[in-house]
Amino acid sequence: MSSKWKKYLCSALIGIAGAAFFSSGTFLPASAEVIREDHPAISKQLNLPIYEWSDSSKPTKGIIVGIHGLTFYAEAFDDFAKHLAAEGYPFYAADMRGFGRWKAESAEYNGDTDIHFNQTKEDLLKLIDSIKRENPNTKIYCLGESLGANVAFWVASSKPDLIDGVITSGPCYRRWLHPRPRWFLSFAEGIWSPSKTKINLEPYINPYLSDDKALTMSCLADPLICRRMSPVELVKTSYCNNETLRYVDHIPYEMPVLIIAGEKDKVFKTKCIPEFASHISSEKVSLNVLKGKGHLLMEHQPLHAEIAGIVDRWLAADSLGEERLVDVPTISGN
Repeated sequence: MSSKWKKYLCSALIGIAGAAFFSSGTFLPASAEVIREDHPAISKQLNLPIYEWSDSSKPTKGIIVGIHGLTFYAEAFDDFAKHLAAEGYPFYAADMRGFGRWKAESAEYNGDTDIHFNQTKEDLLKLIDSIKRENPNTKIYCLGESLGANVAFWVASSKPDLIDGVITSGPCYRRWLHPRPRWFLSFAEGIWSPSKTKINLEPYINPYLSDDKALTMSCLADPLICRRMSPVELVKTSYCNNETLRYVDHIPYEMPVLIIAGEKDKVFKTKCIPEFASHISSEKVSLNVLKGKGHLLMEHQPLHAEIAGIVDRWLAADSLGEERLVDVPTISGN
């Protein structure tokens, strides 16, 4: 195993907990008018596992395309997607290759159960392109969390003509290091058969999920959350995290960007996000750091009033064409 390969694997193991970190707060009820379709027309058209949330009683203000984080799946956005759909923003999200319905229903989509980030990117572009062709006069926003946030930035930097803005939560930039003796065991498990051996991720996720043990256990009991990945898959994840942020300086200067992060994120360093934001070429970047919050803020949990309010106000401001300035606050304690 090369030193570079080991570096990527170590980085992936350190950051794996970023897929599932919860924080407490004030919750909002989901709208009763919103309908979620697990097999919408666009899913059949593209032959991909796609979810759609919509409220036909509300005029469409814009369309959101969600990108889930590592180990999760598209349906994990359920509460957040219902809220946005109720506000007039139909929400679409596809399972990344190797996650969600790809694990049990891959044959139905002419695929396999393996993790494929390049194909995931292609799937995402097909989804956005299809939505755009059907709704040429409607704004489309990419919303991503954790790894999904990085992929959203990739769309904005590589295919900016497809979207009108980016909403991100907990981008994967500058990991925290949490050295653990189990690293050596994980290396030993995977070194002889890096493509086949599946490393148990729970020891890396569990300490950073939440202070709420009941919530932690509920998440770990979810059969749809990925708990095991091979060293090769972890290396691919680390590489994807890095590559998707490489060209954020290509994001158009007029594209609005919203970044939300938890002050208490123990997976990625929130104090480094202002540095990251300074590399984004857009002149309309808004950074919101939430006190007392951790890494994961949108997925697999009840809707947080504070977070929903930030996104709602940002979307409303964009519809009015309000100007934004890059917010580079002084962040301490991380």
